[in-house]
Amino acid sequence: MKKIPCSFKRLFLTFAALFTLFNAQAQYILTGSIKDTQQHPIPYCSIGIKNSRVATVASEDGSFKLVIPDSLAGTSLTFSAIGFMDRQLKQNELKPGIIVTLKEKVFDMAEVLIKGTKLKERIVGQQSRPMITFSKMFDKNVPSIEQGNIFEIYNRTLLKAYNFYIMPSSRFSAITLKLNVYTVKNNLPDSNVLRKNITYHTTATGWQHIDLAAHELSFDGLDKIAVTLQLVAYAPDSSNNFVFGVSAKKTVAKDLLFRYQSQGNWESNAGTFIANLDLKYSKEADKPELADKPSAAEKPEITALANYYRYKQASLKSGYGKNKNGKYIDLGDARIYTEEYGKGEPLVLLHGNNGSIADFYQQIPAFAKHFRVIALDTRGQGRSTDLSSEAYSYDGFANDLYKVLTAMELKKVNIVGWSDGGNTALSFNLTHPELVNNIVTIGANLDPSGVSDSLLTAFSNELKVQNPSKDSRLISLTLEQPHITTKQLQQIANPVLVIAGSDDVIKPAHTRLIAANISKSQLQIIPNTTHYVPFEKPEDLNKVILDFLRLPIPK
Repeated sequence: MKKIPCSFKRLFLTFAALFTLFNAQAQYILTGSIKDTQQHPIPYCSIGIKNSRVATVASEDGSFKLVIPDSLAGTSLTFSAIGFMDRQLKQNELKPGIIVTLKEKVFDMAEVLIKGTKLKERIVGQQSRPMITFSKMFDKNVPSIEQGNIFEIYNRTLLKAYNFYIMPSSRFSAITLKLNVYTVKNNLPDSNVLRKNITYHTTATGWQHIDLAAHELSFDGLDKIAVTLQLVAYAPDSSNNFVFGVSAKKTVAKDLLFRYQSQGNWESNAGTFIANLDLKYSKEADKPELADKPSAAEKPEITALANYYRYKQASLKSGYGKNKNGKYIDLGDARIYTEEYGKGEPLVLLHGNNGSIADFYQQIPAFAKHFRVIALDTRGQGRSTDLSSEAYSYDGFANDLYKVLTAMELKKVNIVGWSDGGNTALSFNLTHPELVNNIVTIGANLDPSGVSDSLLTAFSNELKVQNPSKDSRLISLTLEQPHITTKQLQQIANPVLVIAGSDDVIKPAHTRLIAANISKSQLQIIPNTTHYVPFEKPEDLNKVILDFLRLPIPK
């Protein structure tokens, strides 16, 4: 028998190894769609093999793709969708392009019981983000993963909203999340109580607000519920990066819930997500162990923060701040982005710290009926760029504004500045009074002592974080600037409207101090508002400003 050369032996063994590896990794790719009995697509159906990591979630149009390894051949596949009965199919029933039909569940209408009763309000859960947190990451390739918390509730409870915190270092242009609500058994999620899908789309990090009022989620006789999130769709950022996680903090209690897929087992780990429930409950059902929780009325800053992110989302969808007719003005070490609306006397809008033109989405339409509105993104914010490395200052921002107005050949302007924009407006007024007709400040301050101690502490703590949620220069700006004296204010000769919210983070005495030292000032405190007056009461604010500028109220 002829001897086989060693080179052929090695080649044969290589092919044998590859053949073995191929067989070990042999798999079946199943595609199809999920529909109801009327053949309408069912979005976000969970699909998986029990006690395995083989799982996926159907897309919004009901289509899906699932890779099934040969090692699980013969097992059944379970299809679970909110509002529908589960269905199991064996693999011999599965064919590429299969249409899986699910039957709707029949619900007992008696489940919604809280009606005609005067309800109290509470926020339960984590209401602020501490300095030290960690993040529970979501895998963009595994939409079946669920993560969430267990919350204690009252015997008769109505959910108003779910708020949670996306870690600031997340990287995406958009994500869509699916929310799930479960009863609790043995301190783990049990049955999903939802009748239809609740999804949430966002393009921002930080605090998020999911309004649940329209879903009428009422509970009677439960002391706990579990709320979880799934990542069902995403778009990476402009650099094609994608990172997404929800912030959590360490606790002794095992409140962090996780499961790989809907047919898998729940796990609980030490810690809790930075998340809370805004709820209503009946007075007669008070639970002593929850009675000391602060209500929304007792915590205006928490309510304001949740509302802020809701308004912020609306502003990003408004179209302002990304107008195709927007223009850049080159300042050498920065490019300042501007948008213009309307005709008439120039009115410049200056946004707040870490804001953008879009923040004035409820003011621009009203003002543009009477003014040539010129809205700016401050250096290093919004669409404006910044090549400098120096610390930020309001005098520096005022100098940027001067260069912009010079480039636009404007001789006289009105200015409305909100928060940092108000500080910049005052600084500009002091250095270039010849260019100013009137200014309006909203939540401005003369120095850091005018800002609430709690906000200064929060910003100070933010600076200590390795990756702060925004440019550290913007944080330092609030902690260290401005430095305007009352003597300087007394030099301002043009009319100034000083505005603040009744629950502003700017101390009331400080706001009154500003108005008292400007000879032609008017003071206006907007009731039942915070630092976010332009978001919270836009119609009242617009009326006050237009009255001040001696113009009729827009219809």
